Amino acid sequence: MEDINLDILPIDGERMLKELADGKMVIARSKNDFLYIVEFEESFHLFSHRAGSSEGGKNQFPKDEKSSAIIKKIADLADSAFVAEFFEDHDLSTVMVTAEEAILSMFPCEDTENDEIVDFSLPEE
Repeated sequence: MEDINLDILPIDGERMLKELADGKMVIARSKNDFLYIVEFEESFHLFSHRAGSSEGGKNQFPKDEKSSAIIKKIADLADSAFVAEFFEDHDLSTVMVTAEEAILSMFPCEDTENDEIVDFSLPEE
């Protein structure tokens, strides 16, 4: 397991943007769906995963006003939010797995069979 600091984050879009600007990973959770967001190279990188699934998704968007507004909107979709701090040389996928395992161990999902899938994807233009 990677050495990361994981904290509960208030569900607040402005706060999410601040944490991203500070080089941290923001994790939005809605039921059993996770969205991991990091900012680097003047872009937002979003990784989606449904707990227990072997598949996930990835999107990358330029850090601009439109994408920042979408990041803020993610707060409206999330049931909970977390922030992860880790060293730059850590493998990003390992950090995500470690964070997800920690979150699920602290806050397990209930009635996952009846969960609706939450679409964290960004609208198409």
